[in-house]
Amino acid sequence: MAKFFFVTIMMLNLDTGLVVPKYHQQIFFYDRVKCETYVQQNFTALKNGFGIYMDTFGINGQIQSLGCTEISREELEKMLEDSSTIST
Repeated sequence: MAKFFFVTIMMLNLDTGLVVPKYHQQIFFYDRVKCETYVQQNFTALKNGFGIYMDTFGINGQIQSLGCTEISREELEKMLEDSSTIST
């Protein structure tokens, strides 16, 4: 079973009080170590880019954490049906 590692931001929605994951759909890895290394080396750019994303779409949110999440192909297919969990 194929596993993918996506750059993931845990975002606190200040309107609802819920913490939800947002996955960067254009950056994924087949190896957790490579994903975590990428996040560490690009932390500021990823954080700032997500800030722009929230501003663009009027999301009243706050970043709680930034890291990598392991997702199977089946989980990914289910997530793609609900586009609210995928962001760029």
